[in-house]
Amino acid sequence: MQIRKIVLYMLLFLGTACQEPKKETPEFVFPASSPVEKILAKGFLDVSTFYSTTDYYIYKGITRGFHYELAQSFADFLGVKLRIIEVNNNLDSAIHRLREGKYDLIAVSMTVTPERQEKIRFTHPLFETGEVLVQNKKKGLLRHITDLNGKTVFIKKDGPYKKLLNHLQDSLQIHFKISEVSGYSSEDLLHLVESGEINYLVSDRNIAQALSASMPDIDYSVTLSEGIAVSWATNPVSNDLSNEINTWLAGCKRSGKLNMTYNRYFNNRNPQNPQRSKYSLVKKGDISPFDKQLKQAGKSLNWDWRLLAALVYNESRFNPEAESHVGAYGLMQVIPETANMFNVFDYFSPDSNIYTGVQYLKYLDNIFSAYPISPREKLKFTLASYNVGAGHVKDAMRLAEKYGKNPYVWDNNVDFYLRHKTDPEFYRDPLSRNGYCNGQQAYDYVHRILDTYNNYKHIRP
Repeated sequence: MQIRKIVLYMLLFLGTACQEPKKETPEFVFPASSPVEKILAKGFLDVSTFYSTTDYYIYKGITRGFHYELAQSFADFLGVKLRIIEVNNNLDSAIHRLREGKYDLIAVSMTVTPERQEKIRFTHPLFETGEVLVQNKKKGLLRHITDLNGKTVFIKKDGPYKKLLNHLQDSLQIHFKISEVSGYSSEDLLHLVESGEINYLVSDRNIAQALSASMPDIDYSVTLSEGIAVSWATNPVSNDLSNEINTWLAGCKRSGKLNMTYNRYFNNRNPQNPQRSKYSLVKKGDISPFDKQLKQAGKSLNWDWRLLAALVYNESRFNPEAESHVGAYGLMQVIPETANMFNVFDYFSPDSNIYTGVQYLKYLDNIFSAYPISPREKLKFTLASYNVGAGHVKDAMRLAEKYGKNPYVWDNNVDFYLRHKTDPEFYRDPLSRNGYCNGQQAYDYVHRILDTYNNYKHIRP
């Protein structure tokens, strides 16, 4: 009996041992999205730049700048929108935040140095520059580098100039004091030379050349170095983004677009050019001649005044005499019916026109305050209503609810049905009480204002 048990156990053991081990199906792991794929997925190219008369600025309400225009062109190349995330005049801070993934690209005139190459990935050069000694013409010009002996030379602290100056002292057997300055942009330091507050400054030639149009007393004829590449910067891991930029950049060079844009910002020597006052205007942070009125009106509306300025720019380009083919007039394109709502009979002056437009915005805001809409979403409802009327927007809300969408969310919900109020299926629906509407116009209007506001936000409040 005992033997039979032993034989049975052995057979069971052998049977189990002969079974093949159960194979586990390996779990498929999707590869991480590349930087370019992430940009395409979010629909935005997020950029950091400098606020200056060459890189990025607002002038007479219009966003301009060498790097802004090129970044916009590259965003168009990718098929996404440009989004200025940060205007940061501290390059060390910008590089740190780029490496943290706060944005995709630093679009400024950044010279390529070995030290920077250890931290970031540079694109192919946009252009080449030199490093020059900047002086005030009225103070007696130095003609040679050796004349710096015993003088004090100012440099921007996060710039690459200290290594160059130390090399010049060693090779030429001269000595001068190097004073590193923080908290000033390159243009601010050039202005200090122009005003006579400092005597000698090292700067990139392209920046000194551009500012000499508005600062006629600066001289940059003494060259310290030549042939320095100026490039954009991406995160070190963003190899595919750098490759896309390089492909786009090659096309810009072939077409002449890069050269044309460069000349417009850095080589414009027309004495009639309004740049003579541009530095001071850009430094003041003015958006329009009506900033004072807009700041006051923004407070009464509980809006950031720069948002109101963005609306006014898109309505009239800050032209107080603008008149549309439907009879809308002035900065905020007020129509007679709207003026009558608020007992305004003279809405032709800038002050009364702004007052009337703001009263109408308050009226629209109150309409949508009756619904459980978040403040961020309500702004879009209000802007769209300023363009096509609250009735059409409320129609779109009712249609959104009917078709299972959220009537209190704009993006991909209410905006869809407003855009499709040109379709008989929707504008003939009994819920569409106001009939046909060119909703695409209102949709585009909302996006234009918010895009303009995103640019204006970088102006001092």
